[in-house]
Amino acid sequence: MKNTYLEVAVPVPLRRTFHYLPPPGVPLANCARGLRVEVSFGRQTLVGIILGQTHHSDLPADKIKAASSLLDSAPVMPETIFDLCLWAADYYHHPIGEVLHTALPVLLRQGESATRTYQKLMPIGADAQAVGRAPRQKALFEMLICQEGLRKSELRAQDFAPAVIKALIDKQLAQWQTFEDKTPEIQDLQIGQHLTPGHEQAEALARIKSEGTHLLFGVTGSGKTEVYLQAIARVLSAGKQALILVPEIGLTPQTIQRFQDRFKVGVVAMHSGLTDRERLLAFRQAAAGTAAVIIGTRSAIFTPLKNPGLIVIDEEHDASFKQQEGFRYSARDLAVMRGQKEHIAVILGSATPSLESYANAQSGKYAMLRLNERANAAQIAKYNVIGIEHQQLTEGFSPPLVKLMQQHLEQDHQVLVFLNRRGFAPVLHCRQCLWLSTCHRCDARMTFHLSDRSLVCHHCSTRQASPTQCPDCKSRELVPLGLGTQRLEAGLQALFPEEDILRIDRDSTRTKGALAEKIAAASSGQRGILLGTQLLAKGHHFPNVTLVAVIDLDSGFYSSDYHAIERTGQMLLQVGGRSGREKVQGTVAIQTLFPEQPMLRCLIDDGYEKFCEQLLVERQANQLPPFTYQAVIRAEAVTAGNAIRFLEEIAANTPHQPSVELLGPIPSAMEKRAGKFRAQLLASSDNRKRLHQTLSQAVIIADKSTLNRTVRWSVDVDPFDLF
Repeated sequence: MKNTYLEVAVPVPLRRTFHYLPPPGVPLANCARGLRVEVSFGRQTLVGIILGQTHHSDLPADKIKAASSLLDSAPVMPETIFDLCLWAADYYHHPIGEVLHTALPVLLRQGESATRTYQKLMPIGADAQAVGRAPRQKALFEMLICQEGLRKSELRAQDFAPAVIKALIDKQLAQWQTFEDKTPEIQDLQIGQHLTPGHEQAEALARIKSEGTHLLFGVTGSGKTEVYLQAIARVLSAGKQALILVPEIGLTPQTIQRFQDRFKVGVVAMHSGLTDRERLLAFRQAAAGTAAVIIGTRSAIFTPLKNPGLIVIDEEHDASFKQQEGFRYSARDLAVMRGQKEHIAVILGSATPSLESYANAQSGKYAMLRLNERANAAQIAKYNVIGIEHQQLTEGFSPPLVKLMQQHLEQDHQVLVFLNRRGFAPVLHCRQCLWLSTCHRCDARMTFHLSDRSLVCHHCSTRQASPTQCPDCKSRELVPLGLGTQRLEAGLQALFPEEDILRIDRDSTRTKGALAEKIAAASSGQRGILLGTQLLAKGHHFPNVTLVAVIDLDSGFYSSDYHAIERTGQMLLQVGGRSGREKVQGTVAIQTLFPEQPMLRCLIDDGYEKFCEQLLVERQANQLPPFTYQAVIRAEAVTAGNAIRFLEEIAANTPHQPSVELLGPIPSAMEKRAGKFRAQLLASSDNRKRLHQTLSQAVIIADKSTLNRTVRWSVDVDPFDLF
């Protein structure tokens, strides 16, 4: 009779599964797919997930170990999520063990129960005489029999000492038992009153079907959230759940508040700002169906829903939905796939949709829903392009911009100043010998931070005290070059000494709750000038902001990355959308050295849709996504040259596929980062299936390479950037 083994996915960076025997005393029939097992792996004890059973193993039968224990009686995730993980591991060419563990909260990865449990001290037998003469032990034993066991909290309330409890256990008259808590953690859903939808909102709601992907293309302030809310209310009324993904943790508190105001109970959060215990609780509530609405960031896409009804991806174009390290998945794309597997509707919402989503809607793959008008009759902001090629700037501000800001401030309105570069200045410079502050671990400059007079590398986080004299020539003529938000803050304080300035960037919001606190202060309208990075550009509602000043946008239109123009346009319209969201029409002032830049003029004169169409024409002419498919194999090594040699071996030995190009390998744009030398190999094709066949073969070659142990490598399918 053939032996039967468990096929187990283990969270290690190896693209294979491992075979184990069932845990001692556990019948094979109890070891179903999707259950977690604790296994010995080398010198470690890991939590693996059963993928199935097999009669074949490459190892001799006497070398196969038994799993240590079975952790579940039921799978930790529903079949649709399990299948989604299998699909994602295949599509993104990533080890299945790591993919499955990404889908679970940390505590479940560590072996904690997937269900909410509690312990009770239960009596063994019913003979009170066996206790003896100890009165407290006898009283406890009788209470255990009368109440069919007691929880720890109940024991404490009755003032039973640990020694009394231990005595009963030692006499084998009581024992701890674990029970599943099936008490609902959230009350039944209550739906509050909703606003009367406008004509465009009503039309969009009417076209949202129970299945399929819908692109909600609405200008900033057009009421996309109200469409989400009413679509969700419809789903909840049918007894189903809704999952909403937002790009940033900072958006989560205000989104949760708005949903709690509408749906009085049943709203939970899933994001990295929570404790491991809080995330597990939300996971359990969603899986049990007691949470009606789940709001989270990227990883929440794997949250199990007992009664799935709708998935919403807000700001679907945002880079935050693509994981950039480890398992490099796109939460937006997984949402579309999950919607297909669960036969539910998916709404992708944005004022500036990605070219991929826009092209899918144009082709009919997605349903296009448009909101062209702002809610509450608010007017679209007007754009004012300020050419600065012949202007004398004061700390980054041109005279026309300063005058414009003064006008809005005098009318008791707020001004939002946007610069997507934190710190005081991008580099510290010696006037005598031209020394520049460079990072010894990266091919990058170190940013000067005035607040603590430090130099910080924003790529590897290396931090050091700013020198008082030049390290090379010992000159004390060190000056900051360029602009950062800290420098703009100092400049604004000098230009507008009477105004209250609020800076919002990564440096000013490091502590827990700081971002939510600052966003609330900005929304109150009390601060005259808001200054910040892209943290201010994403979905916030600042009712008193009537002027947005964009300080430096030029680099985005002249980058070597073909994605840069698209993202620059998106960022400009997103931050500009914070202006004039109430009764007063807003203004967006753009300082630029190139006021006639063609794509900039197309964007502000003709609108985002024409901007997209122009970019798509260029992408198609140059055979770039979304008309082709791309993947990048990246490698990094401590020793210079090893990464390139590793990728050269892959490129040379990967069988050629028709219409698949392997470009490179070449050093990364920033070759050295965090002390590692980096290189990349680009695979491109107009045939997705052939591209993935090539990647599968390349991965096999990479796994077998003799250089494998000297490099760290990864596969990035549908890369967000090529650097």
